[in-house]
Amino acid sequence: MECNPKCASCEGSGEITEALQRKVRDKYDPQFDRTLPRTALTFAVSFVCIFLYVLGAFKPSAGDWLRANWSNLSNLWNIQPWRMLTYALLHGGLLHLLFNLSTILRIGPVVEGYYGSRRYVLIILLTALIGGLTSALGHQGTPVLSVGLSGVIYGLMGVIGGAYYRYRAFDWHQVSNLLTWIVVWALVSFNWSGSVDHWCHLGGFLAGFAYAWLTRRPSGR
Repeated sequence: MECNPKCASCEGSGEITEALQRKVRDKYDPQFDRTLPRTALTFAVSFVCIFLYVLGAFKPSAGDWLRANWSNLSNLWNIQPWRMLTYALLHGGLLHLLFNLSTILRIGPVVEGYYGSRRYVLIILLTALIGGLTSALGHQGTPVLSVGLSGVIYGLMGVIGGAYYRYRAFDWHQVSNLLTWIVVWALVSFNWSGSVDHWCHLGGFLAGFAYAWLTRRPSGR
C-alpha cells in the first residue's frame, strides 16, 4: 500500500507494513491500562517453590540434597553454573517463602500481563542469573550460601520502574504501590534477624531496570 513519503504514519518509508503499524501504535499509544494481568507463569514459579519447600520439610534428605546442590554458593558458581538459577527456587524457611510469594503474587502478574509470557520468562531468568552472579562476585572469596526469589522480585520492581520512566508504560498508581513495597522490603531486609543477600537484590534490580530501559516497550503479547 503506497502513501505520501512525507506521511507521518509511515515515517517516510512510502509503505505501511505490519511492523510499522505496530511501531506507530507503540509511539502514539504509550499506556496499556486495559491490559489484564496474567498469572499462569507467576503461579507456576510459586508452585515449584512451594513444592520444593514441602519436599524438603517432609523429606529432610531431599532438602539437604537440594541445598547442597542447588543453592548459590559463592565459591562454586564458576564450576557449577546452574546454581545461578536454581537457588531462586529454594527458601531458607517458611517465613522467607511466604514473604517472597506474597510479593511476587502481587507484582508478578502485572509484569507478566504487560510483557507477555515469552518476555516474562526471559525477565525471570535474566534477573535470577544476574542477581545470583552479582551475589557470587560480591561475596567472592567467602563461601556464602544464598537462596530465594528475592533477586527476581527486585528484578520485577526494576522492570516496572524502568518501563515507567522509559515508556510511561505503567500508571502512577502502580508505580506508587511499587515504591511502597520497595520501602517495606528495604525495612524488612535491613532489620531481618537472619542473613540478607543485598548483593543479589541489587543485581536483580539493576538487571530488571536495564532490561526495561534497553528493550522495546511492553505490548502485552
